[in-house]
Amino acid sequence: MAEKLNGFTGTFRYSVDSKNRISIPSKLRKEVPAEADGWFVILSDTDDKCIKLYPRNIFTTITEAIKKSNPFHPLNTYIRRRLLPNVEEERMDGQYRIKLPSELLKKTNINGECLIIGVGDYIEVWNPEEFEKYLQESAKQFQGDFGELLASVMNANK
Repeated sequence: MAEKLNGFTGTFRYSVDSKNRISIPSKLRKEVPAEADGWFVILSDTDDKCIKLYPRNIFTTITEAIKKSNPFHPLNTYIRRRLLPNVEEERMDGQYRIKLPSELLKKTNINGECLIIGVGDYIEVWNPEEFEKYLQESAKQFQGDFGELLASVMNANK
């Protein structure tokens, strides 16, 4: 029997409803760790125009690493101040929906249709046009054969 991929993978086109909720696609729901108990940490922590949904237990490992860093080092302080104040938590409701903060929807230009993308240990929510722009800009920034780029990343993490 073939092993299945584990982690969040795939791209899904969905809509944000009038109460700022998205449905978590079935394929992604199946990958939510039991330890998360349906809870997600929601943030837009980077310059990407997307909303990130981390299962709470996964994000806990990130916050634990941040808490272990030297709080007096300027870079560590910057990371703490940039990331942690912007964290919100929501639990999937009985219909597997997550409410997204309206300020993050505005920041990421998500209004109506969205892409829900599985990216390993978390999920991203994008405005489809913003995601296409990201892909085009990234292709210019990371020029080269995609296979070679992937191999270099894989080798760098050994």
